[in-house]
Amino acid sequence: MNVGARIKQLRKAKKLSQRELADLTSISQPVINRLENNTRIADVDSLKRICSALGITLAEFFADQAPELPPDIRQMIDVARKLTPLQRELIISVMKEMAKDNQTEGE
Repeated sequence: MNVGARIKQLRKAKKLSQRELADLTSISQPVINRLENNTRIADVDSLKRICSALGITLAEFFADQAPELPPDIRQMIDVARKLTPLQRELIISVMKEMAKDNQTEGE
C-alpha cells in the first residue's frame, strides 16, 4: 500500500489542504507534504492523528480495497460517530422500521 497516496486521497476527499490537515493534527505542513510524497515514513502516532482528523479509524485507512461508499452513506456514518450509543440505537430502530415499510410497499 502506498501510505502517502492514501493520506493524500483521503485528505482531498475531505476537501482539506495540507495546511488544514496539519492544523488538525498538530503535524507540520512540511511533514504532511513529505508523508504524502513518501519521503518520510509515517509512524503509528502520526497515522492515528491523521485518521482522527479525517474521521476514520486506522482499519478504514488500510481498507483501501473496500468499495467507496456513496456520499450520503458516508455522511450518515460521519454524523453517527458524533451520537451517543443510545442515540445510535434509536436511529437504527427507525431505519429498520423504514426498511420494513419499504419491503411492505414493494409487495
